Amino acid sequence: MTLRSPISFSLLRAGIALPVLVAVFLLQRAPLVAQAAVSFEATAETREIVEGGTFEVSFSLKNAQGSRFVMPDLKGFKIVGGPSEMRGMSIVNGQSMSHQTWTFDLEAPRTGTFTIGAASVTANGKTLTTKPLTIQVVPSRAGKGAAVPPPGSDDQIFIASELDHETAYPGQQVTWRIKLYTQLSVEGADLIELPDFEGFFSKEKRRFDTRVRYQTVRGKKYAVKTLHEEALFPQEAKEYNIGIAKVRAAVEASGGLSMLLGAKPVLLQTQPVRLRVKPLPAPVPASFSGAVGQYEYTVSSDKGALTTDDALTVTMLIQGNGDANRVTVPVLASSDSLEVFEPKVKAEESYENMEQVVHSKTLEYVVLPKEPGTYSIQPAFAFFDPDSNRFIIKTAQKIEFVVTAGKNYQPKSTEPDSLSLPAPVSQSISQKWYDSPLLWWGLSGLFVLILLFLIFRKKRSGQVHVLKEQQIQPMVFPAQKTFRDRFASMPELLRNGEPKQFYDALLKSLQSYLSENLQIPPAQMNVETVRQRLREYQASPLVTENILTIWEVCEQSIYAGKDQASIMEGTWKRTEMVLKELDGLLRRNSAGRKF
Repeated sequence: MTLRSPISFSLLRAGIALPVLVAVFLLQRAPLVAQAAVSFEATAETREIVEGGTFEVSFSLKNAQGSRFVMPDLKGFKIVGGPSEMRGMSIVNGQSMSHQTWTFDLEAPRTGTFTIGAASVTANGKTLTTKPLTIQVVPSRAGKGAAVPPPGSDDQIFIASELDHETAYPGQQVTWRIKLYTQLSVEGADLIELPDFEGFFSKEKRRFDTRVRYQTVRGKKYAVKTLHEEALFPQEAKEYNIGIAKVRAAVEASGGLSMLLGAKPVLLQTQPVRLRVKPLPAPVPASFSGAVGQYEYTVSSDKGALTTDDALTVTMLIQGNGDANRVTVPVLASSDSLEVFEPKVKAEESYENMEQVVHSKTLEYVVLPKEPGTYSIQPAFAFFDPDSNRFIIKTAQKIEFVVTAGKNYQPKSTEPDSLSLPAPVSQSISQKWYDSPLLWWGLSGLFVLILLFLIFRKKRSGQVHVLKEQQIQPMVFPAQKTFRDRFASMPELLRNGEPKQFYDALLKSLQSYLSENLQIPPAQMNVETVRQRLREYQASPLVTENILTIWEVCEQSIYAGKDQASIMEGTWKRTEMVLKELDGLLRRNSAGRKF
């Protein structure tokens, strides 16, 4: 990053009019282009701004030549740039479109709700006006990282960290960023230290707004630039304290002999910021998927008619901005007439949209019909929306399909059972059952056998109890010892930075750990066996999905050649977190057993 002067942070547009862009077609017989409708609109870069911040307001005239522009009432704001005028023209699908825009840079000096009045312009002999805009100016809040110089720092240049939310819910995406505030010319800035983000699943953002803006802090005007952004997903409800970050900047020397010595390096440091994570409100719906954020959900099928010899494929797409590791897949209900198999993940990706990290997952369900008939499927997806503070259940469009009998279809038999039951023996013919001597001899023998069995079991139980007391004192809980031994090499492999070696060792250690603690023979070690054993141990769905996600990430790196270097540290942190939780579960189960 090279910043020559605070003024050079933004485009110098004030008072500069760009030439009109005219498209000239030299082709003969060219058709006449149509002229679009005339409009005059006002737009603001944001409707909410922090006190002392700056933002842009534009007034755009489309498809006409304007004159006598009258600026709006900007009471409550300070003009720090503009108006600048820009003109242009374009032709799309045979339709010409021209635009003429007047732009102001405004500063919000105090908090409150303000209205930007209507602007007017004359076009085609008529006076056009815009609609007023309402802008909310909010105070800087300490929980979101107040833009103030850290104690002991030079107030001419400093950095501050901030959060886009003061409070959040587990699994909700929160953006943490570092901003540089300067009144000096800066040649470059390098990030040298970040917090560890303990208790979060974190992902560095590559695309964010790096434009330079101006902001007034404590009566002084600063040029402000965002240096780094991180998407954070808190894992539990509590108060987090996010630590400091450090940046080394090169400040350009000014005047005298100092210019010959080049730029002066300075070390800048942020202050910690706090985030309060609240538990989800009760009651939680039984169909809750674990997703927290804004989500979209669509379902489709590959056919509308099939036979009992065919299979129906249902495709489900889930998109949202929450923690992807917490989202469990929806369940399609089976019935006596329809058999639904576990879904397969056909595609999964994570991308940025300049504001947040968004993930999407495509699932594929296979449905086997057993009986002819007309059926419908309408699965639902439940998530928690932090903006409205409520659970939302989205129901997909109903999938309807008709099933006819196939060549191999065999209808259920409606014939009665052909085996006849023997007729009961008349009591008048048979003798009374309690008069039989064989019955009493049999009961006496059975009583003697039961008595001998009880005596033998009591003696055996006493011997086993003494033997176990000798064997298990003192007892070491195997899960803790196994976790230390199995994963001792992982930090060193993480530092070496070789993804394939790291994920190969992690997968082998994870499988050995699960084999020993869940009593799974190595020959039966697979995803379904692990899922079943975790269910038997009453592990939470979140623990199960995290373990299987780690397993899948390792296999993708080892066998599919997928580059997973960027998430090595996050994968290891998630492994430590989920296995500590599993250790606690195994400890409780172990304490509940009788030796």
